[in-house]
Amino acid sequence: MKLMSFTKTALVTASLVALSSAAFAQDVTLKLGVVTPTDHPHSISAREFARLVEEKTNGDVVVTVSDNGALGSNPELLDAVQTGIIDFTVSTPGVLAEYSPQMGLLELPYVFTSIDHMMTVTRGEIGQQMAADYEEATGVAVLGYFGGAQRNMITTNATINGIEDLKGLKMRTWEWSVMLDWWSSLGALGSVVAFPETYTALQTGVVDGAENEFSTFTTARWAEVAKNVSLTQHSITVRPFIANSAALADLTEEQQAAVREAAIEAADFDVALEGELDIKNMEALKSDFGVVFTEPDKGPLIEASAAIIESFAADEGIEDLAAAISAAAN
Repeated sequence: MKLMSFTKTALVTASLVALSSAAFAQDVTLKLGVVTPTDHPHSISAREFARLVEEKTNGDVVVTVSDNGALGSNPELLDAVQTGIIDFTVSTPGVLAEYSPQMGLLELPYVFTSIDHMMTVTRGEIGQQMAADYEEATGVAVLGYFGGAQRNMITTNATINGIEDLKGLKMRTWEWSVMLDWWSSLGALGSVVAFPETYTALQTGVVDGAENEFSTFTTARWAEVAKNVSLTQHSITVRPFIANSAALADLTEEQQAAVREAAIEAADFDVALEGELDIKNMEALKSDFGVVFTEPDKGPLIEASAAIIESFAADEGIEDLAAAISAAAN
């Protein structure tokens, strides 16, 4: 009886060990959340990242993607990545600046003169050093930079032909005080509205307008309720693709390398996609939504924005970085 009991105990122990080993051998599942609609470039590129990770790890690492703000707003998603609730998100430099200010420079209007300027900064030594500094300061890894689309202004009733037409308009912005200062410098009234709530805010008159990419005007359907687009071209979008550093460290070295490689490829995929969709969506705004375009005098807009860049850099003690970004245009 004792021998039988010992044998049963040994079998049970062996089974538990086997089950434990099997558990450790299971695939790793990581979470990615974005605020954008399912057919927005950032959501599409997030799914491309997930596909690349699964491919490069032979299915050992799986990334699930939740879009359309299902997991929260941009600030909430950043907090979730920083605390490890989720593993990845596509964020905005202005939101990232709440944790460490350097990234905020990439958000400022007219900081880039062209898509080539943006790519030189984000794909070169400046972007790499900014990513390293941000991870050291926050524990959040910047794996790549999505973006590349132009940002313009959209309004419900007002027509913007110049800076003087912005006076008194309530313009939607996101959760960053510097953008509120920017709208004030243009004579407008900045109003913080979460991305998923912007359509209703435009529809109900809570705000008179907003700024974003053509892709957002179409996929988020803002152009259904706002029919005037001013080609201010005030920003070349940069959207850092970020990860929880601890979650990456839990992966094997091979898996970490695969994830980082997938992020770089997904970022370049996104830039190419946004460039294509800029052209396509501008045509769609005309043909499908009946939007009217104006081309304002950008001189006063650029001048006002230069003061915001200078003030932000001085306040945060990052004048040298701002100068390096500016010099990269040459």
